[in-house]
Amino acid sequence: MNFPSRLNFPSKNIIRKSDDFREVFEKGNTYTTKSFIVHCNKNSLGYSRLGVVIGKKLFASAVKRNRLKRLIREVFRKNKHQFNSLDVVIVASKKNAETLDYDNTRKEICDKISLKLS
Repeated sequence: MNFPSRLNFPSKNIIRKSDDFREVFEKGNTYTTKSFIVHCNKNSLGYSRLGVVIGKKLFASAVKRNRLKRLIREVFRKNKHQFNSLDVVIVASKKNAETLDYDNTRKEICDKISLKLS
């Protein structure tokens, strides 16, 4: 079964290498929301990429960590047009992030970044 390309999350949009994470942390801009720390850095790839960091100390349950990762990836996938050629690393920084739903997560991440980029 083939899905339309606008509905999938291709692997090219994922930050995997520790050097790429390090570059975003060191050279990028940092924005803080109620539940997340969002690091953004321009890239020269022509498309945006996402990295998600959720620590075991904050979320001991793998089920909760994975749910939050899926939620963040979905927000990024549906709003890719706002992240023009950016490497974005989202760090879950507060325990209340596990109770967020899609709309609240989108508001925290997308609205904060679109306000700063404007």
